[in-house]
Amino acid sequence: MPISLNYVLKRTFLSILIVVGVIVFTYTLLIITPGDPAVKWAGNPRGPKAHEAVELARRELGLDQPIYIQIARFIYNVFTGNLGLSIAYKIPVTQVVYSGFTSTLELLLFTYILAVPMGILLGLYSALRRGSSIDGFIQSFSVVLASTPTFWLATIIVLVIYSTTGFLPYGRVSSKVEITTGFQSITGFYLLDSLIQGNIPVFLDVLTRLIPPALAISVYPLGVITRVTRTLIAEALLEDYVKAGVAWGVSRTTILKHFVFRSIIPPIIQTSGLAFVYSMVDAMVVESLVFGRPGLGSILLDALHKADFRVALALVIYLTIFYIIVNTLVDIIQAIIDPRVKL
Repeated sequence: MPISLNYVLKRTFLSILIVVGVIVFTYTLLIITPGDPAVKWAGNPRGPKAHEAVELARRELGLDQPIYIQIARFIYNVFTGNLGLSIAYKIPVTQVVYSGFTSTLELLLFTYILAVPMGILLGLYSALRRGSSIDGFIQSFSVVLASTPTFWLATIIVLVIYSTTGFLPYGRVSSKVEITTGFQSITGFYLLDSLIQGNIPVFLDVLTRLIPPALAISVYPLGVITRVTRTLIAEALLEDYVKAGVAWGVSRTTILKHFVFRSIIPPIIQTSGLAFVYSMVDAMVVESLVFGRPGLGSILLDALHKADFRVALALVIYLTIFYIIVNTLVDIIQAIIDPRVKL
């Protein structure tokens, strides 16, 4: 695999710089916003000793120090894995973030299980019939999908489901089903946990509540992947080696499988990876504001509302690290598949 030590060192150094830059910018922004975290940490005290309690909380949180010292201390805590306790929940920050991350990631992974194969199939179908009315329709349809506001579409989906079935796909799982079946979360991914426990009622309930938001979020990656696949295959079919294969009587299936698809997989992986990290924002908005699912979106809103700057900062930092990891993995996978790519 053509991955050099220089690439690893350079990528690691740039990643650290990005994380530090995000910490400095976000910490400064949160500190100057209204709301005193010390008041929340002290339990919203009242009475003559309230001021002393708040000042004590400020010292415990380190908010009495100059902002540059606060930032330097927080950067050190991030790289040592010590983010402390949540101001609002009084439990480790990592525990709060993990509970929401698994919910959002489960939704996003399920979304791409639907979007990527469908986008590739639509793009292939369109490319094989390029210039026809079907090709024109699929291209127009993909543009509409990629341009459709996710929040608006999610609202429409909820209204349609409720008006036709009377069912509101809110939350991750019905509390009634969860209690009656004795479901226990193991990994935080409810679909996987229900299968591990052989709990089919919970699996079906989770799946029923997962499909509507996944459909809403999938429109953007579906539209983008369809357009990219169609363009790549259409260009590949015009290459000389493909024309030579056709002239020699090689079947269409063989040409597509052994020549065309091998050349388009790396750029499709890259496109899917970029769309994946972009869709994280869509997932956070849709799951919390439309479908009432506990996840990163609801945790971030709650942290901002309760002035829990530790959780808010941790979310931004972890999302930054997640973006870096996904983009790095995409580059590595692309290099593995395509020997021409050198890292």
